[in-house]
Amino acid sequence: MSLTPQITLTATLEDFTSAAAGSTANPALLRISLCGFGAQIPCVAGTAVIARPGPFDIYSTGSPISQTIFGNDVITPAGTFYTIEVIDGDGNVVQCDAYIFNGTQTIDLSNATPILPGQPSNLPYLADEPCTGAVPGSVYTAPGPIVALFYNGMKLRPGASLPILGFSGVGTNSATLNFTTETGDWIDAICVV
Repeated sequence: MSLTPQITLTATLEDFTSAAAGSTANPALLRISLCGFGAQIPCVAGTAVIARPGPFDIYSTGSPISQTIFGNDVITPAGTFYTIEVIDGDGNVVQCDAYIFNGTQTIDLSNATPILPGQPSNLPYLADEPCTGAVPGSVYTAPGPIVALFYNGMKLRPGASLPILGFSGVGTNSATLNFTTETGDWIDAICVV
């Protein structure tokens, strides 16, 4: 089934006095580029290979601008995002931010929330999170799959049967320690959230 772009991106480019940032002689522009597809060719399955991921310039001579684009949720490989540069009428790059647009929607760039560079918001990321469980105790729960576990700030070894401080449960939300914590101890995890 062939898809059409479902995201309508709009923007009005002005300076801080509310005057148009571009003119016919010196247009301002948005420069849009698709990023995050790595070594794979970006595609919209059953529709197109994205042969020009950017940069794609949309000029503004004082009027609001509008452009339809594919949402990141229909582009493969997963994990793509857009970078958008705002460039004034004198060719100065005002700012560049990264965005993820999903679904079917009209988005005014002045209301869009940028993502953190290098970390698209639709992908999981690692975080240091406190674990819940009884102290004293030996079973603790993390908010996501556990990558590493810490006891009072000291990294524990995976493997509950080790003679040193260890645990089992890597890749799950639940860690079982091979020892019992004491009052005042704390457990935290690097986990996928």
